[in-house]
Amino acid sequence: MSYALLSPNPGLTHRTGTSVTDRTPHVSGHDSGVLPVSDRVLFPVHLGVAKELVHLCHDDAVLCTGRQRLGAHRFAVTAAWPAGTSVPRPGHGTHHDGIVVAQTIRQAALLLAHAEYGAPLAHATLLRTFDFAIDPAWPGSPDRPTALDIDVTAEETGHRGGRPTGVRLRMTVTSAGRAVGTADTAFEWIPPAVYRRLRGAYARAVDVQPPLPAPVPVDPSVLGRTGPHQIAVGATDRPDRWVLRTDFSDTALYDHPVDHVPGLALIEAAQQIATLITAPHTFLPADTRTTFDRYVEFDQPCHLTARTTRGAGTLAVEVSGHQAGELVFRTTVTGPFHP
Repeated sequence: MSYALLSPNPGLTHRTGTSVTDRTPHVSGHDSGVLPVSDRVLFPVHLGVAKELVHLCHDDAVLCTGRQRLGAHRFAVTAAWPAGTSVPRPGHGTHHDGIVVAQTIRQAALLLAHAEYGAPLAHATLLRTFDFAIDPAWPGSPDRPTALDIDVTAEETGHRGGRPTGVRLRMTVTSAGRAVGTADTAFEWIPPAVYRRLRGAYARAVDVQPPLPAPVPVDPSVLGRTGPHQIAVGATDRPDRWVLRTDFSDTALYDHPVDHVPGLALIEAAQQIATLITAPHTFLPADTRTTFDRYVEFDQPCHLTARTTRGAGTLAVEVSGHQAGELVFRTTVTGPFHP
């Protein structure tokens, strides 16, 4: 079985897992560099997060701000979202964007893998599952930053030569003392030579924009987006079928050249489909669960289908992606729904 790459390393190999830069932003009313734990005297607090530790090329894309070990396999991570990361939901106020939640979980996972579990920066990180939930009643703050505290419990899932090669992380996210979300993700890391053999002819990063499918007849504002470059799905001649769009100008998903479609881009596509098929009603994603079966390549179309399941005041939208006739990923988005 193959897996989706959590995030390709930008190619930097000379940094160590403990390298950080002191650039922790301070949020009004909350010092995001101080972790609210009683035993911080026993373990040092590491302030600031180097972009290399979370596989990014741009400093302003880094959301995590610090970390601290609380026990053998328990950690505290702080994060800060800048103003403007919320999206309006007609009739339901402003809510935090699900993809920002996913990016934060991804960064926290990579940070701990490298800084606490010794995953070499040159290794490829292979994502197995990526689940997260957010309280749909938690209001967004469009004009103010948001500070987060993330409590993480880790489980080593693989070893090679006495060193860990994979982890499962369970996270609880709080903001201003309020529990606002959870996450559960599992991944592993492998040496560059192994990854090259695994990927074969597809191992080289793609730095030229592949042809996009036909223009999307969707107003980006319907999806809470600012332009067509942020639309991850294209329409087809069937109302229950879409085609994946991979627009490299969306730097939130394509921070640097990659050799296949990132897992977060697939999750974003699934969440956009959930919004489209429930329009004109407002759907608030509360729980998103994804499994990855194969890599999604840039040189052939990836077809997306959806089916819905109604519950008592809830709706589950299951989005499946197929490429070359094979299932490549499946995401289920669930949330309150009152049409």
